[in-house]
Order: sequence, then C-alpha cells, then structure tokens
Amino acid sequence: MLIGFAGIGRMGRPMARNLVAAGYRVLGHDPALDRMPDGVMPVADAAALAEAPISISMLPDAVTTRDLVLGALSGAGADHVHVVMGTVGPQVVRELAAGGPVAIVDAPVSGSVQLAETAAISTMVGGHPDHVERVRPVLAAMTSAQFLTGPVGSGSVAKLAVNAVLGVLSHGVAEGILIAECGGLDPAVFYEVLRGSAAGAPYVGYKEQAFLDPDAAGVAAPVSLIRKDMGLALDLARGHGLGLPASEVAFAVLDDAVAAGLGEQDMARVLTALRRRTDEGDEPMTENGVEATIRSLEDARYDAVVRGDIAAFVELAHPDLTYTHSNGSVDTLDSYREKLESGYYDYHRIDHPIDRIVVEGDTALVIGEMHADITAGGTRKALANRALAVWVRVDGTWRLLAYQPTVLPEGSGAR
Repeated sequence: MLIGFAGIGRMGRPMARNLVAAGYRVLGHDPALDRMPDGVMPVADAAALAEAPISISMLPDAVTTRDLVLGALSGAGADHVHVVMGTVGPQVVRELAAGGPVAIVDAPVSGSVQLAETAAISTMVGGHPDHVERVRPVLAAMTSAQFLTGPVGSGSVAKLAVNAVLGVLSHGVAEGILIAECGGLDPAVFYEVLRGSAAGAPYVGYKEQAFLDPDAAGVAAPVSLIRKDMGLALDLARGHGLGLPASEVAFAVLDDAVAAGLGEQDMARVLTALRRRTDEGDEPMTENGVEATIRSLEDARYDAVVRGDIAAFVELAHPDLTYTHSNGSVDTLDSYREKLESGYYDYHRIDHPIDRIVVEGDTALVIGEMHADITAGGTRKALANRALAVWVRVDGTWRLLAYQPTVLPEGSGAR
C-alpha cells in the first residue's frame, strides 16, 4: 500500500522508516529536508500525497496541518483518510473532520524519539470506527500500542492530558532535586531513592540522565514542544472554566526555559530554569503564573483572528467586550464577530510585543503595541498602535473585556 507522509522531522523520520520496514511504499514531503530516509520516496509538492489512499501528518502546529489538509489534500479521493499525528489540539482536528475534503483520524503519539526508532511509542486514536479500522495496521507499524479513545478529537484530548501530567511531573522532579541539593544530598543519590519510591513512575526512570547530566543525554522532547502542548491543554481547560494551578505553574517555568534560550533543549531543562530563578541575585526570568496565562491568551486571540478562527476568538472574549479600533470606531462582540465573518476585517499579519502585564485581583492590563497588515472594508493598510487590553477573570476563566489602540506617531515604528 502507498502511504503519504508529511513532516519527516525528529519524530516523523523514524516513523516513516518503520513504515518502509513494514513493507509500505512511502511518499515523503518535508521542504526543510535535503534528503529523505532510505526507502522514502521524496515529493516536492505536498499535493502528491493525495495520490495515496492514506496520508499522515507529523507537523508542528495547527496552521501547517490545516494548510496541508485544506490545500494539498483537496484533490484527494472521497475515500482518502488522513491521520493527524502531530499535536494540534482537538478543536482543529474536529474542524477539519467537519469541513475538510478528506476523512480525518487523530492519532497523536506519546514517547521519545528513541522509542520511535523501535516503534515502541504509543498512540491515542480518535475517529469514526470504519476509518480507524482502515488505518490501524498502518499505526501498528509505527507504534507498540494503539488506544482507541472515541470520536475525532478524543485522541488529541488524551494527548494533551498526558502531556499536562508529564509537564507537571517534570516540574515536580526538578523541585525534588532542588530540595535534595539544598539539604546537602547528592542529586544522584536522591534520584536513586526517587526511582525506587512510590513516585518512581517509568518516566522518572528513563529521564534520569536528562536531569542529572543533560549535556550527555541528548534531546528526547524539547522544552518548546512540551510548552506548546501544555499551552493547548490550558486553553482547553480555560474554555471549560477549569483552573489548573499545577499546570499553570509548570507552564510558567517552561516559559522561563524558553526565555533563557533552552527551547530546543530537553524538557528536563526545567531544572536549569528553576535553578536560575533561585540563583542568588537573580530575578524570575519571566512572569508569574497568572501573567504567563495572560500572555498565552494574548497570543491565542491574535492568532485566532489571523487564521480566521472566529469561534476561537469568541471563546476568549467576554460577552460585554468593547473593541475599539484605531480610527475611533467601536465594536461589541457581536458586531466585531459579524465583521470578521463577513470578511470586512481580514488580518494578514499581527505582531503584538508586550511591555508589561499588570494584575490586580481578577483584572489584568496588557500594555504594549500592535503592528498589523490588514484589509478593512476592502482597503489594505498597515497599523502601528500602542495598545491596551483588559482581561477579567469570571468564574475562574480569563476573558477579554476591552481593547483600546492608540495610533503611534510617524517615526515611532509606524509602518
């Protein structure tokens, strides 16, 4: 059988090799690669993947996954099944299943690159039973266990929940090592105790070298990846009014690690980030947990309007939203949504550097700038504004209550 595979990266490379080893013919597409793994047939145009009856994506984010399915696979046959194996969140795969050109199964994976080499990773599989049954032999060639979780999107929910546990567990191990060190205990001795204790989960065992000798251990799962997944998990939780304090704190420390240039290092580098927080004379490298949450929400709401995901923006907004524009016009949530849906506002690019975030109780002020390329009422224009956003916490969930831009004068960054 012919299989199309998009995204031959850190995890995708061994997965594609395992498909070849199992006897499948594999078409591989990845513009970042000069050379495909042995046995994988390279295709320069992702549209060629539509020739296969089954295709797979192992892509880093929702945008590239959406572009692949809605663009490159638009010419696939009606019986084509696409398996989303990257972690992009349940909302995206459900949208693609509802409105895309092909059948969708979501099957994100759990495990390290080393485990992927021997097809020892697991996958959480969501989809229509007929579609799942078609792709199960393909998944079995790349994974040691396939957990059937329910309809489309359920696999992604399971993956986010698993990685939230891993993020908090990594944070807990790092704090345990710091406690041992400050009490004069050798970290290696403590880790031996930890492995044999009630907290000695399998993950704790195989991450020992990553925590104790990270330079020698290599990278199994980078900080940036687990941060992305925990951000998606927190977005899902917030949308249902859930407060997850442990995940919020773990996410904030992952932010610290990224800010310190450790984003492409192994996720065990949260220990490095915590050490830097507590080094004598050091200040925390980024925000506290609430400020990190607000920063991620600002990212999410701007990203939603750029990619045209109006439902995602509305989910983040307060019902009494006051949205002021730089020309002085004011929208309510309903009127702004209608203008987005009609295409009156079409955002092509938004940069939104944040100067500071001020949190007082259940109110957060975001002070910064907003630079954008936008088509408004059929006219293309560039925006350069100072910006103030107001977020309020209602029943444990932060919502955007107000937005106020002020046009920057000429010469101060306006483009």
